[in-house]
Amino acid sequence: MKPSSSSASEQPDATPAFSRLGIIVKPDGGDPLAEVYRNLVAVAEEHGVEWALEEEAENPAPSIQAQRFSRDRVDRDLIVVIGGDGTMLNAARCLCLHDVPILGVNLGRLGFLADVSPNEVQRHLSAILEGRYTEERRFLLQGSLMRNDTRIMESVALNDITFKMRDPARMVEFEMSIDGTLVNQQRSDGVVVCTPTGSTAYALSAGGPLIAPDLHAVGIVSICPHTLSYRPIVVDARHLIEIRPVEGSRGGGVVSFDGQLNQPLEYGDVLAISKYEHDIRLIHPAGHDHYSLLRDKLCWSEQTF
Repeated sequence: MKPSSSSASEQPDATPAFSRLGIIVKPDGGDPLAEVYRNLVAVAEEHGVEWALEEEAENPAPSIQAQRFSRDRVDRDLIVVIGGDGTMLNAARCLCLHDVPILGVNLGRLGFLADVSPNEVQRHLSAILEGRYTEERRFLLQGSLMRNDTRIMESVALNDITFKMRDPARMVEFEMSIDGTLVNQQRSDGVVVCTPTGSTAYALSAGGPLIAPDLHAVGIVSICPHTLSYRPIVVDARHLIEIRPVEGSRGGGVVSFDGQLNQPLEYGDVLAISKYEHDIRLIHPAGHDHYSLLRDKLCWSEQTF
């Protein structure tokens, strides 16, 4: 996979840039979700676009009859996710297998992934259906948990794969290697291995660097290390990262994928992390500016005096 890149697409004729729209919604989104959903459907029908709601989702506006589609058999050429970044992360892990572009409408807090605000849905979706949009690709991480040469668990993450103690009052001791070369052995609250997408999430809170989304790089960020000289590391995404709890660590750890899927890990297990073979396609409104997004979401432009 090539590094993430952005490109503008223009469709000068009246034919919609996308003709089969799929909608994924946040569970229990309430009235704000229902309003966005109705506005989105109205724009789709105005442009003559066939639309369908995910089959397992509750219809936010029962008065509007909806066709249904399945995440396992995606027959859509654009997916709109209405929710927060958590809803986007959940959808991305499935949709990356289908190479379908995803547009996020933010009903959450920060909204680094779901970057269209609810009051701009009609304007932005109309422009996107008319071919005025920017698309970029983001890579994911794959994590495999090995126990006695047996793979007991495997999943993917768009943001990060985290290893830490199950008991929050204890530190974990582990060693980490990259492509078979020992990097360090440390005692800490854990470690976050993140993509550029996830560098604005847990890794940022743990003191990690912001990684530009077009870099083919992975961040490795220790969580509250017991040695102050530990610093975040950024490596090429082609490398294989392995994490092993060391003998004598008290208690077991847990591996978390995007903070949503969790798996216990014991001494003797090996967590192997590498770049996933599939990526996701993100659709943004035309003129999307990553640094403007950072200024807005991280309040870099606020006056403090």
